[in-house]
Formats: sequence, structure tokens, C-alpha cells
Amino acid sequence: MELSSNNIENTNSNRQNLNQEIDLSLLINILRKNIIWFITFAVLNSLGYLIYLRYTQPLYSASASLQISQEDRANQILEVDKMYGSNDISGQIALIKSKEFLRLVLSDLPLEESYFVEGKFLTNENYLSSPFFINYTIKDSSILGKSIYIDFLSQKKALLTLDKVEYAIDIGVENKLLPLNIEVIVRNYEAIDATKNLVNKNRFFFTINDINSLINSYSKRISVKILNLSAKTVEVSFQDHNARKAADVSQALAEGYIKYDVEKRRESAENVLNYINNQLADVYSTLQSSEGSIQQFKKDNKLSKSDGFTTIYLERLGGLEQELVTLEMENKILQEIEKTIIKEGNEIDVYSLLPLLVGTQFEASISSLIKNLHELLIKKEELLYDVKLSNETIKSIDYQIAIQKKILIQSIKSFIVKLESRILNVQLKAEEFESSFLEIPTKELEFARLERVFAINEQFYELLLQKRTEYQISKAGFVPNNTILERSFIPSLPVSPNKQVALIVAILMSIILSMLLILFKYLMHNTLCSTGDIFKTSSTNLSALGLVPKYKRDIPISQLVVDRNPKSMIAESFRALRSNMQFISNTPGPKIAAVTSTVSGEGKTFIAINLAGIIAFTGKKVVIIDLDMRKPKIHIGFNADNEIGMSTLLINKNSIDDCIKSSELEGLDFITAGPIPPNPSELIISAKLDEIIDQLKERYDLVMIDNPPVGLVTDGIKCIQKADYPIYIFRSDYSKKSFVHSADRLIKENGISKLSFVINSVDPERSNYGYGYGYGYGYGYGYGYGYGHGQMYGYYDDVPTEKVPWYKSIFNKKP
Repeated sequence: MELSSNNIENTNSNRQNLNQEIDLSLLINILRKNIIWFITFAVLNSLGYLIYLRYTQPLYSASASLQISQEDRANQILEVDKMYGSNDISGQIALIKSKEFLRLVLSDLPLEESYFVEGKFLTNENYLSSPFFINYTIKDSSILGKSIYIDFLSQKKALLTLDKVEYAIDIGVENKLLPLNIEVIVRNYEAIDATKNLVNKNRFFFTINDINSLINSYSKRISVKILNLSAKTVEVSFQDHNARKAADVSQALAEGYIKYDVEKRRESAENVLNYINNQLADVYSTLQSSEGSIQQFKKDNKLSKSDGFTTIYLERLGGLEQELVTLEMENKILQEIEKTIIKEGNEIDVYSLLPLLVGTQFEASISSLIKNLHELLIKKEELLYDVKLSNETIKSIDYQIAIQKKILIQSIKSFIVKLESRILNVQLKAEEFESSFLEIPTKELEFARLERVFAINEQFYELLLQKRTEYQISKAGFVPNNTILERSFIPSLPVSPNKQVALIVAILMSIILSMLLILFKYLMHNTLCSTGDIFKTSSTNLSALGLVPKYKRDIPISQLVVDRNPKSMIAESFRALRSNMQFISNTPGPKIAAVTSTVSGEGKTFIAINLAGIIAFTGKKVVIIDLDMRKPKIHIGFNADNEIGMSTLLINKNSIDDCIKSSELEGLDFITAGPIPPNPSELIISAKLDEIIDQLKERYDLVMIDNPPVGLVTDGIKCIQKADYPIYIFRSDYSKKSFVHSADRLIKENGISKLSFVINSVDPERSNYGYGYGYGYGYGYGYGYGYGHGQMYGYYDDVPTEKVPWYKSIFNKKP
């Protein structure tokens, strides 16, 4: 548990120091060891890129450019363009994107049914290119939008499949089925036959489209964006999995808008003309009646002219009469509009109401109210395609419509009350004015009245004739002022999947995954690699004795190797350890060297055997004793038996002479651990061990003790305290950073101030382990590996080895 907590502590320390100090050598080492993962990421992302391109349904986008203009020269000349609304481009964009407009556009395209061919992974639509087509009569509307598969058995027979129910049909004749009557007509049987003979055997199917579902689907794929606001140019685009359909729909939207705009304006002008024609008929009838009354009056009274009528009287009374006629006409118009609103309810047609208001004094105020109400009704109709009547949004719009209608009706009623009041006032003024001229002869007064009525009707009739002529000219001036600047064309490349974007994403994913792997391994790196790692982690004066490089070949467990190739790099490393030991203790007399580590597997036995062997090369007598009784390895390193040894020696079962065995190297003897005892701790701390060591010191120049790991048990601490050369072993890229704390405790708690460490299994290809010109820490300069470094691979063995190609070495790296 202590090691685990230290492990977490070191990992957190790594993260905290990431921005303060980056170990470039460690990063390079992680890169080198994980290059196979980088290649794997690149290969997997490349495969993903290819699979994405191969099995993603291509999506095409086609667009057409429009210049929107509401200007009309005839309207400008006659000053009647207010009737057709404003030139707000945003309103036109909303119109193009509206579902009602889309319904009109789709009605001109062959979209009642769709034909497909289904592959193993992708389904393609045969828009305008299907080898067959159908004529049908629907009996059951539930089949709308469903896939109906058709398998052609021959040129005369086919099999329809709908909802897993199969129907055998004849080709070229009407087949009366339960859901529909259908006739299948083949255009190109060779294409059908070729599809049947494919390895994947693609299947044909078709759908009979529901126009409402089609509108809902297509409306989401329409995009209208402004290209140039000052020039009023917009781009209408549509996306579909079929390139030709995308081009046809976008072109139909552009052409449909031009046609719709002209028709709407023509319809508005037609409504005005109908209203004027109706008024002309009524006024003409009144005019004829007035003219007949004058002729009859002249005939009855034998009058030829109206001399003697007071001019002032005629002008004033005529003005009042004309004002009275105008007010009564406006009153009738308001009453007509009120009836229309109440009668039509939610079906108000703004284009039939606005012409009635032209020229009236309340045109501006009531027109805006009617338009607002009309916009709310259109918004409600569009929402009903997506939501139900019970939806809260619909209820909110209904509430707004009710409020708007109430305001409109109240406004109209208010205008009517005001008009009626003005009519009454004008009538009173006219009566008062007439009463003041009672002295005028009755016949002369009656004749003047008849002429006045005739003049008013004649003036109104001429005004209507003038307006009718103006609107007829305006109607004739309706031409498509909106222009298609760029027609839609069939796209050759899809917008999705985008090969360049997909490739960039694949490359970025490979780089990001590789960087994340490097970052993860760097942050989670918790093993010792160099002397610098140990010095950074240690809180004591722990000294570096030296480094032992990784052996090129596989070594049997703890085997003696320094005698095989005395000039090899590994032999030189042990010579450096031997030289540096002089700086720990250089007094005359026999010495004790104790080797330990934190856990098993760090190479302490290997170091003990080979360090003892290199010292024996100098002519000194060295003996190795194996005190790691729980997991002994000395006998394995020397290929000897382990029947007797330290365990039997400590219990006085055998003598020292019986247990000492000689190695092949002159001057190097060893004592194995012996049979594994049940109480190794008690044996090691017994006084008998001190007696044995003293006896061995009388015979040998150096007693090398292979102690058990102190990170697991404390048996070997006594021997390390007595040693002249206490040596702690760390293994590069194996020992955890927390293991340094075990060495620190030996110094702090057990007073082993001479404790020094050796890093085992160092990778020679890394550049920051400290070998070269001394270590920079610890004792002396040592021999290092500086000389002969240029031919360091020659130190491994006497025979030069063939250089391994780089691409093979990549896959031979051990993590």
C-alpha cells in the first residue's frame, strides 16, 4: 500500500512538472517505443477514411442565382405601385422558403413517385432514369411513403412486395390489388436484367410519395442566402442524394418564384379591375337615370337652359353633395370589409380586400392591420404542417389572430361611427343651406338639383374610367422583373462526403491519437530511466556508483558474462563500478559488499555475480554468498546444485568448507542459499551469520552478499549496515520512482550513509544516462563509456554483427 501511494504521488508530480520541465529524452524514447502504435493509428484512420468514402451516401447541392426586383415602369408612371406592397427582400426570401410556395413548385416536377435500386450498403434513386415506371390508382392511403419492392421474374411477370405481402403481377397491364390498382411499364428490360445478374443482386423498389411528407422533408434541405444586398441577388440551393434532382428542384424554385410573383401581381390588378367594372355599371345606371330626369324635367317645363340659378348656391351645395356621396361610398366599403372579415374568418384574402381601400382616407391604417392579420394566418398554416392544433404555439398564434381581428373590427366600427357622424353633419348643412334659398323658384331649384346630381355622377364615372385605364396599362406592364442570373446545373462532385475534409480529419485523428498516447504515457511514466530521475526523486545524499547497459543477447538467469568478452561494453561497465568502489572505501584489508534492491527482478543477483567476477579478474579472492533464501538464484547463475548452502550452514548442519564451491573463474567462489528454510529472517539476523562472515573475511579479499529485496522484507538490512560497499540496484524502465524512497529510508532510518546505487539494463541508445565523462554525481570520474564510444556496438562481442534494417528494428522494439 505504501508503494501504491508513492506511485500515485510520483504520477501527480509528473503532471505538475509537465510545463516546468520536459524530459526530451524520455519523449524521444516513448516515441521510439510506440512507433508501431503511431503506424497502427495511421492505418486504422486511413481504413476509416476509405470506408467512410465508400459507404457514405453522397449528398449533392445545386444552386441558382436570382436578382429580385419589384420595380414596374407602368406602375411608376401611373403611381399605382403602392397596391403591390414593399420591396423588402427578406419577405421574398421567406416566401421562397415557405411550404406553400414549395407545394406549388413541386407540383410541376415528376415527384409523385420515386424509384430506387437497393444495394448491399447504399441505396440510389433512379430519378428520371428508372428502367420502368408505374401508373396507379390508390385505394388505401396508408401505402403512401412505404417502400414497394418489385422483382422482375421475366419480361411479362413480376413480384411486388409490400409490408412483407407478395403480389404476383403482369407487366404492361393493370393489376387490381387490395391496396392499389397498378400498371408497370418497362422502358429498358436490358438494364433490369443486368442488375439482376450482378453478384450482389440489387433490388428495385419504389415509393408513392405523400406530398405533405415530401414538403416537410424538402423544406429542410432548401437554403436561401443573400449574395449582394444592394444588388438584391440571392442564391437558392437544394441538397439531395441525386444530383439531377438537386439541380431540377433548385431551378424549379427559381423559375417558380418568377412565375408566382407575376401571377400574384396580375391577380391583384384583376381584383381592382373587377371592382372598378362593377362600380362603373352602377354609376353608369345612376348617370343614365339622372340624365333622363333632366330631360324629362326640361320637357315637362319647356326649359332649354338653367339661367338664373345662383352660382354661389350651386357651388356650395354641389360641394356638400359631392362630399356626402364620397362619405356614403366609404361607409359602404367599410361595412363590406367588416362583413368579409366576419364571414371568411381564417380564410381572409388580403389581395381581395386591399383594392377596396385604394384612395380612401383610412387606407394606410386599415391596410396595415389587414396585412398583419394575413401574416399571422399564413404563419399558422405553415406551422400546421409540423404540429397539431393542440400545440401551444398554434394556440398562441390563434390568440394573436383573435386579438388582431378584434382590433381590426373595432377600428372599422370606429371609422363607420365617425363617417356616419360626418354624413349627418353634411346632411344638416345641406338642409340649412337649402332653406336659406327658399325664395328661389321651385322649378328652377329642382332643375339645378337635377343638374348637380348629374354632374357628380358624371365626374365619378369619368374617374372610374380613368382608373380602369390606368390599371389595364399596369396589368399589361407585368413582365418578369426578377431575373435568373445563373441557372442551376447538375453537380459533378458531392458536398458530402468531402474527400479533402475527410482526409484532413483522418490525418488529424492520427496525430491527435498519437499525441494523446504520448501525453498519457509521459504523464503516467513512473519508472526510473536515468541517474537524473533518481536524484530528482531522492531526498538524501544517495550516490551513483555506475550504470550497467542492457545486454544485447538474452541472458540466462543471473549468469556470469564478464568473462566471455572482456572488451565488451558490459564488461567495461563493471570495471567502472569496480573503480568507483575505491572511492567508497579504500582502506586495506578484506571488505564486505552487500547488494540489494526493492523488489525481485531488478538484477541484483546478476550485478553481484558479475561485479564479483570483474573484481576477481584483478587477482583478488572473492566469495559470493546467497542470502536471498526465499528466491535463491546464485546456484542457477553458476549452474550448480543447491542441496547445501547458507541455510544449512546457519543451522550448523554443514561447515563452511562443505558449502564453498568454486566457479570457472579463478579466484571466484560462491555459497548457494541452500534449501529454502521456513524461517529465513531468524537465520539471517542470528549471530551465526556474523561468525560466518568473519571467517570468510579471513579467507577472501571481498565477501559479496546477495541480499533479499528490502522493499519486500527487511532481512538484509543488517548485512547492508555491516557492508563496506552497500549497493542498491535499480533497473532502467522497470523500477518505479517510488523505489528510491526505500533507498532513502535505508539512509535515514538505518544510518547507511555509504549507500550508492547502480542502474541496471540501461539502453545504450539513450543519451542522458550519464555515461561518457563521469556521472556528474557520486564518486569519482570512473572509466565511463566515453572511449571507444564510436564503436560501441563492437564491445558486445568480438565478431561484428550485421546491421539490422531500420524498418525491422521498428517492429523488434520491446515496449
